[in-house]
Amino acid sequence: MGTALLVAGLLAACSGHPGAAAVVDGEAIRTDELRSALDDLAPVYPGVTAQGVLTILVTEPFLAEVAAARGLGVSDEQARAFLVQQAAQQLGEEEAAALDFGEEALVVGRYSVAADAVQGSPDGQAAAEEYRELLTEADIDVNPRFGTFQDAGVAPPATPEWVVPAGGRAPATPGDGGAGDGGPAPTPTSR
Repeated sequence: MGTALLVAGLLAACSGHPGAAAVVDGEAIRTDELRSALDDLAPVYPGVTAQGVLTILVTEPFLAEVAAARGLGVSDEQARAFLVQQAAQQLGEEEAAALDFGEEALVVGRYSVAADAVQGSPDGQAAAEEYRELLTEADIDVNPRFGTFQDAGVAPPATPEWVVPAGGRAPATPGDGGAGDGGPAPTPTSR
């Protein structure tokens, strides 16, 4: 029964918005939008993660609001120029100029340019406080498949203790209650 409730709870996450990676104040960020951003940004930012990009997709509207209130709004052209500049560092100018960034990737570019502008502004500290307050007041729901929203970012999903990591588990040390000290081997149902 408990497992059924857990599964139902996980399936209900973002349930009002099927296919959502997150819902921010009632607006869905779809998983296909996240995938598009990841695909566009992978050549520019090797090792980019779903949690990192989703954090920006979730928080960019709040940073954009803070930036715009200070006359530091960012256009799509500025965002595209920023991404091309970043890509040129990774790929060279010719290959970078050929990249086509979709709307979701431009969100990341806008966020990056706005963050730099706000941090460098005379009232950067006040702007940071306003940004954190907006995030605190927002209704942010992240699909558990992608993690949880905490401390202004998307943290990776927790790995259940019954999942064995790649390469196996480290041998138990004597006295830790593990199988290595003669105690019973842990099972998925025992704690």
